[in-house]
Amino acid sequence: MRTREDVLEWLSALLAFGIKPGLSRMEALLTELQIDPDTIPAIHVAGTNGKGSTVAFLREMGVAQGLRIGTFTSPYIIQFEERIMLNGVPISEADLVAAAVAVQEAITNIESTVGTVTEFEALTALAFYHFQQIRPDLVIYEVGLGGLYDSTNVLKHPLAAIITSIGHDHQAILGDTLQEIALQKFGIIKQKTTVIAGKLQEELTVPLMAYCGDRQATLTWSQEVIRDYRLSATGTWATYEGIPETRLGLEGVHQVHNAANAVVCAKQLGWSKTAIRRGLRNATHPGRFEIISRKPRIILDGAHNPEGVAALVERLKEEAKPVIVLCSILRDKDREAMLDQLREVTPEIYETTFDFPRARTLAELKLDGANVMELDQFFDQTDTTNQTLIVTGSLYFISTVRTLLKGQSFTKKGKK
Repeated sequence: MRTREDVLEWLSALLAFGIKPGLSRMEALLTELQIDPDTIPAIHVAGTNGKGSTVAFLREMGVAQGLRIGTFTSPYIIQFEERIMLNGVPISEADLVAAAVAVQEAITNIESTVGTVTEFEALTALAFYHFQQIRPDLVIYEVGLGGLYDSTNVLKHPLAAIITSIGHDHQAILGDTLQEIALQKFGIIKQKTTVIAGKLQEELTVPLMAYCGDRQATLTWSQEVIRDYRLSATGTWATYEGIPETRLGLEGVHQVHNAANAVVCAKQLGWSKTAIRRGLRNATHPGRFEIISRKPRIILDGAHNPEGVAALVERLKEEAKPVIVLCSILRDKDREAMLDQLREVTPEIYETTFDFPRARTLAELKLDGANVMELDQFFDQTDTTNQTLIVTGSLYFISTVRTLLKGQSFTKKGKK
């Protein structure tokens, strides 16, 4: 491999092997690479929604503290390399290729013993390899799926484990009930770990306390540090214990809660109030209530499950203009529940498709009675001059639309 395109082609080929929960392949791969993932201080973040935003707030706090902060997140919105970053700067092509060459060789050496490695396992190993080379002060790892059997769960001694939220998602893999899904997320909690939990359903608080108790883990509820918050024309403002009112870099009531996770973690790490406040202000996260055009007003939000849409709808109720929605909801998501919530803010909802294996096709959508329009056709023909256009339904869809609209100017009937 010599270029980023070679790396992406190699990883893409591994997608054919699907999702295979378990840590044995990952552990063998790291052993072959001579990597101990716990040699660099780490924070482990799991949850149905809010992981990426929590990571964004915490990263900026660490940078403001003067630290070199590595992050491993998914999926990407702008470019693949943003999945592995240092202080918010994506991995370089040279470093990406070097890490991929090392990981590919290691996979070749072990696959006859442990079987075929999945795309996400290879990507996770690539991140561990890169961070071992550059030695950041701290790495924040976002769980890819679940927690207990996720590739990132080879971490045995993180400084803290953060559980952002629990919701109905990936039931075919994680379980049908909230309790079953929660146990998968709780799987990142190790013996005597510091645990920070976000806004969880009441029926999950006792199971989490019991889980932590069995492992002598120290549990803190991040919502307890929230003192006040307000939404205004100038953005989302929040006050936390010991932190004066600050305008958050990310908008919405749900971001007040995500930021609280980061505030608690940063305090426990001993970071200064100045760094915490600066991180709250500076946090950015593409595709999370991201305003990409003001005239007309176009907002991208990667709400990809009912809980995510509920948070989006809560924020949209504050919009001054009428709302129009363009969405693409993946096959394995609860489409009806998501659409019902979106109808609380607008009757004008268009559905479309995009190039992704789990995307519903236009034919499928028509059978379901959807108001269907081709993606290009929508932007060419729909007048959103006096409305707020919300593009949502999937982070992968958001990435596609963001690329489509990047650098475009807009006229009354769409983009030029």
